Parts: sequence; C-alpha cells; structure tokens
Amino acid sequence: MQYWLSIQSIIYLPLKSHFIKLPMALFDKKAKVSSKTPSLIELPPIVLKYPKPKVMLLDVPAPASQAVIEAGFNVSTGTFGTPYRVQKEDTYLPVIGQAELPNYMEQEIIVVDLHIEKFADGPDGLKHRPDGEEDLWAKCDRGVIDPRPRTALRVCESFNRILSSGGVFVVFADARTGIELILARKQSGQYGRLYNQHDFNRDVWFFLDELSDMTVIDNVGHEMRSTENKSPLGRLVAEHLAGGEFLCTLEGGYRHEDEWVTLAENKFGDAVSVCRCRGQKGSVIVLPLISDKSSFLTKLFANVLPEIAPHLFPDLERGKWTHRPEYELTRITDLRKEQTEVEQRAKSEIAALEIEIQKERTTNGWLHDLLTGTDAGLVKAVKMTLSVLGFSKVVDVDEERDREGKSRREDLQIEDKSPTLIVDIKGIGGFPSDEDALQADKHAAIRMREQERTNIIGLSIINHQRHLPPLERENTLPFRQELIDAAEERSLGLMTTWDLYRLVRNSRKFAWNLDYVKPLFYKKGRIDVVPEHYQFIGKIAKAWTDKFGVVIEHGELGIGEIIAVEFLIEFEEVRVDSIRVNDQNVKKAKIGDPAGLLWPSGAPKLREGMRVFRISTHL
Repeated sequence: MQYWLSIQSIIYLPLKSHFIKLPMALFDKKAKVSSKTPSLIELPPIVLKYPKPKVMLLDVPAPASQAVIEAGFNVSTGTFGTPYRVQKEDTYLPVIGQAELPNYMEQEIIVVDLHIEKFADGPDGLKHRPDGEEDLWAKCDRGVIDPRPRTALRVCESFNRILSSGGVFVVFADARTGIELILARKQSGQYGRLYNQHDFNRDVWFFLDELSDMTVIDNVGHEMRSTENKSPLGRLVAEHLAGGEFLCTLEGGYRHEDEWVTLAENKFGDAVSVCRCRGQKGSVIVLPLISDKSSFLTKLFANVLPEIAPHLFPDLERGKWTHRPEYELTRITDLRKEQTEVEQRAKSEIAALEIEIQKERTTNGWLHDLLTGTDAGLVKAVKMTLSVLGFSKVVDVDEERDREGKSRREDLQIEDKSPTLIVDIKGIGGFPSDEDALQADKHAAIRMREQERTNIIGLSIINHQRHLPPLERENTLPFRQELIDAAEERSLGLMTTWDLYRLVRNSRKFAWNLDYVKPLFYKKGRIDVVPEHYQFIGKIAKAWTDKFGVVIEHGELGIGEIIAVEFLIEFEEVRVDSIRVNDQNVKKAKIGDPAGLLWPSGAPKLREGMRVFRISTHL
C-alpha cells in the first residue's frame, strides 16, 4: 500500500515492507531546525585551540559541554527538542517541538545524549502542519510526548553521510520511550477526527542508520563491569563506570561486516556499552549514563578520539605543535631571529640559514621524537637522550633479543654502574595504566632470577598524552599516587619523556656537569628532574618585575652565590649581588629568613610558587 500526497517536496521513509511518502514540510525545516547558534548555553569567551574537528553536542548537560569547550575544541551545542507532559488519555495529539542544530551538515564528531533529564510542561510552539495535511501524531496514554523522532528523521541522511565520511558518533543511551506514533490527517474543526492513519515505527534512535537495527532493551541498574581494557577507549570507559547507571541493555545489529565490540556489561552479562570503530569509515560509540560526563568527554577528545580517528585531528597530528616557540629547538629559535635580521640584505644568506636549520633538525630532531613518538622510534630517541646525558653503556635489548630469535622484554639496559637499570619505554595517548608503569619492575625481577643477583632495578619512562603539546598535559601527577607508592616500595623509578626533554635542554643550556644528572635515573618513585648540585631553598612568596621574596626553608644563602629559578621548561640562573631581610641589607640569609633578592631586567617573568635553588660548587 502507498499513501500519495499532493505536494512536490517529498522524502521516502521505509516502514515495514512498504514505503510511505512523507512531505518535507512535515519537518517544518525553516521554523524548527535552526541554522543559527543556539541559545541553549550562555558561554563566556574561550580560546579556540583546535579548529578541527567540528564538534556538535546535542542535549549534553551544560557542565560537560563547557568542559569540552574550555579544552579548546571547536564545539557547537544544540538539542533534538524537549519531551513534554500531556493529559494521560486514550487520544492522539500532534507532535510539536523545536530543534536547534547549528550547521549540523558539516559536523565531524557528534555527541548525542538520549537521556531525558526533565519534561517540559507543554509543547514548545504550535502545530507544525495545518488540518487536512499529513502530520505526526502521538498517543497520550503515557502522559508524555517526545518530539525528537521528528528531528531524528530530519537529520538521518546528513548524519549517515558524516559517518560514512569518517565521522564519529558518541551516544549516551536511554531506553526507547515506547510512545505510539502515527502519520495522519485531521478534519477541520475543534472536534475533527483523524483519517488516513498509518503507523510511524520510528523513535529518536533512528537519527543514524547504524543504530536502526540495534535492539534496545528496557533494563535499569548500576552494577557495570568493563569487558575491554586493552584499548584507550576501553580503559576510559572502565575508568568512568563507577557512580553511573545503565538505562537499557543493547544488542548490536549486523548492518556492516564489522561486529559491535562490547565495552561494558551488567552483572548478567548483557551489554550496556558497545562500539564499532572503523577509522576513516566512521565510528559509533554507545555508552551508559556516565555520572562524570565532563571528565569523560574531555579525556575522550584529548586522549582517545585522536587514536581512533586521527584524520579528524589535524591540529594534534604528530609534531605539528613542536614548531611553536615554547617547544622549538633553541638553536632554531636563534637562527629564525637571525634570519629576520638578514632578510632584507640578501636572499642568498636566507637560503644558507635554511640549510643550517635543516641540518639542526636532522641532528637534534630526536628531541621532538621524545614528545611525539611511540614504539621503536621513541626507544631510539630515549637511547639518544641517555647518551647525551652521559651514559656510555646503554644496550638496546630488543635488538639483541631479535638477533637471538627470543621474545622481547625491556627496551633498554643501562650498565654504566651498579645497580643495572632495566628501562621500559612506552608512548600512549592517555595516562599510564598499572601494567604500563610497573612493567620495568617485572622485567627487573626476571633479570635478577636469570643472573642470580639483586643489584638490578627498574625505570619506567612514559610519553603520556602524546597527542597533546607537553604544557597542556597533566605533568604534576601523570602517575596515580597509588602507582608512585608502589614504585617506591619496589625501588622502581618513574619518569616522563617531558622530564627527559627538560633535562637535555637545561643541561645543554648551562653545560651542567653530567655527574650531577646521571644519579637521578637511579632514584625510586616519581623522579624529580633537578640536578644534584641544585639545592632547594624555598619557593617564591612574592614577585615583582625586578625583585622577589623567598622564605629560606633549607640551608643558607650568601652574597656572591648563584641561584636557579625553575620555570615551566627551563631554569634561569642568576648571581646574588644583594640580600635584604626585614628591610636590612645582610650578607647571608638563614633558615626562616624572608629574603629579598634582585631579578635582572629582561629575564623571564617570575610567578609566586616557583621553586628556587642554591647552586652548590662543593659536591
């Protein structure tokens, strides 16, 4: 059977075994799907760090949306429409709702929250179509009407195109409403009856064909367990299951040859989170109701999606940000300045400098590999770093075991002195797991048994959040406190490649005696990358342009000595030419003294809380 409408603008919607022609006017395109920026959330000015990908958050709570925006991503917010209450009775009313979908056809990542937080007291707007024309009607026996299916059908074709072009859809799942919908016409007049009725067997889940064959079972609970913790996505979901709940269980359909992967299940083994990640063919992630969506979405965009869909994150691609001034190789920065000065004098000089720049990149480009690399490339960069920092007996264990036809273990061994250091190196998109951080200790124990000696310890070096520029990573506590405690108990050292990068930059800048640097690698727990000839005296309590105050916490400080102040990347060393304590000039400041020290003009700007060190020459 077919129902024909006397209008020219139509779309075809498959229903059961036949097709029904629906008018485009049914969706009231101009009035109900806004192309303007939605007024859903009033947001303060933010800094856009990543123009790509374009992200749309639909019906995502404001705090979670704000967290993603503040992280610097290019976000639009919108809504499918708000369900509303009606008088519960055995009648039908027209489905009415306002949707806000700014520039939805050009989005690349779309997050949809299907959970209904609250119901409106009534419809938002007026009936979409006049009496006598085909419209969408809902039965009122449940006391609510959900206008979102109208919007879902409107965007389905565009969303399918986004997915097939490599887009990503993230869905926070909720059970189907079960509201009965029909397409019908209404006779004119207040009491006109409905005629030409036929079922409309779709709901909000039909915004994407990928989800249309998914079985969504009404099932509620809080007990969830992770079933896939090897991938970054699986580990992120596992991290955020606590405190959440599932509002339905899922049975993925078989629209593509790729099966759905279960990420989490309830206590009875029913899936509550599934995904189908297909890279440039598009990815769909379906999740339960996670309690901390702000944390989840921020980590999803910063750490996980760049791994799943790197083609959508050109601003996070490997090495692109390393050319920023704060990360650039020091020599290249100097050459760029010199290049600007000579540009007007001769093009030939500029060309010569470009050649020198490329030589510098070739020679020292491994420093950037420390911050972007993983696997063999990262191991090679760490080995080069250890050599530059003065270690002479660094063995690439993987190369040796590959030659011998044995399975791989640790990456490097440092055999300069006792104890031998067993070094395990990893580059990851997020934060290190227990296995990542403690692997070196496991390999050290194996070596102890094999060689029947105990003077062997482990060192884990992790390039965490490697898709982000280092100053935007979590550097204060990249390892969980429980991991640090475990490392200290096992005499295991923990470092990041950002630590190594800073060590190399500062050791070269100040020509440090490397005998002050190498002992750091034999410490346990989270290793503080401060050379041994730097002795901590306190933190800056107050800072001005040309001076600062520090309360002496350890040791003494005298005129003529050298101090170092720790900035985010490098230290700055200055000579102490005068000391004031309680408005009096003194020759020496002791523990407890509030010492005032001069700071040279042109030096980097000081901030309160920066660490200050006295440089010892008598170690």
